[in-house]
Amino acid sequence: MSVYMQGSVPQHNRTWVNFQVEFACGQHKGDDVPLCLRPHINAETVGFSTLQDGRWGKEEKHMNPFQKGEQFEVIFIVHDFGYQVLVNRKTLCNYRHRIPPQNIRVISIDGDLELQSLSMMGGPVLTLPYNQPVSGGFHPGMAIYVEGTVPKNAEGFRVDFACGKSDEADILFHFNPRFGQGRVVLNTYQSGRWGNEQHHQMPFQKGKHFEAIFIVNEAEYQVLVNGNRLCSYKHRITPQFLKFINFFGNLQLQSLTMVGRQIEGNMLLTGSAFYYPTVPYTGNIPGGLRTNRTITVRGFIPENATRFEISLMAGKNIALHLNSHMKPQRYVVRNYYLNGKWGAEKNDLPFNPFQFRQYFEISICCDRRKFKVYTSGRHLFNFVPPYGIIRLIRTLEIKGDVILSYIKY
Repeated sequence: MSVYMQGSVPQHNRTWVNFQVEFACGQHKGDDVPLCLRPHINAETVGFSTLQDGRWGKEEKHMNPFQKGEQFEVIFIVHDFGYQVLVNRKTLCNYRHRIPPQNIRVISIDGDLELQSLSMMGGPVLTLPYNQPVSGGFHPGMAIYVEGTVPKNAEGFRVDFACGKSDEADILFHFNPRFGQGRVVLNTYQSGRWGNEQHHQMPFQKGKHFEAIFIVNEAEYQVLVNGNRLCSYKHRITPQFLKFINFFGNLQLQSLTMVGRQIEGNMLLTGSAFYYPTVPYTGNIPGGLRTNRTITVRGFIPENATRFEISLMAGKNIALHLNSHMKPQRYVVRNYYLNGKWGAEKNDLPFNPFQFRQYFEISICCDRRKFKVYTSGRHLFNFVPPYGIIRLIRTLEIKGDVILSYIKY
């Protein structure tokens, strides 16, 4: 499995890079921490250590790759020997296991940091019951993206947007597909009592893969399943009280991602997200594309796909043209289009990461002079367009054989 983290260190950070990331065995102080990353205040080194039985082990120190005012991407990849940690496409270190990673239950991030994205990818399915902490509650514009498969013998599963992990905790939004009844039950649990149930037709099928998006609006939750609107559910408890998203029952949970607006500490991170847009898609980038901004596209490649294209437009010019060829040969082309002429085409990637009948996520990160492109959190390529064109980008275009789940600006 791997964990992808994207953010930036504020320019105004008074303690330079004072933040930490912990892969912990629980929520409580004193719980074991198999992996802790902590940049040192002197800004020269970053430390890795493990907390076990109340004592910190020997710290491993490495050169600090984080800089004030700069965006970064960190990928934690779990191997048999330990963790491989990559920062901005380069391996920072290999940290050997001191506690089995299967014991990890919580990823905790704290300090002076602008966190823009945190997602888990690959590897085995997440074991249920599964509890996902949510920092700062839910706010309008945010969403949760869930990808999984319903086992053939499933009787049902539930997703609880809750104020805690215990059975006594209030549940803001109870989402409960019941296959024996052929319906989805919605409800709220407050002060030890369930409210009035709300029922909807069953959109899930046994043995079938699905994707679901839970969107938070001012007055209600909106639920989309496989691109179709299933229901809306009016708030009975203010969503800002949300602390955990809890999964129970018969479900192979493969992906859980937070999308859109987020609260980190006292900082509100804004962003626009569009769900299930039609293809071809043309969208205006709110405020234009600028340094340290990322565009994320999530979608699905149909079995009969031949190719699809993603273009960042500056008027009629194209700063980045990504063309994924699927048939008869599979390769990825990168290019730009300036003043009526195409540049030198590049198609030298060793593989095409886009697969038939599979979902994908691609992130395009804007630097001062170049784009850094990632698929499912792994670096794919860098691309340097003609000088000065990045600041003129206003439009995103997507065409071809692709089904879009969401676009996040």
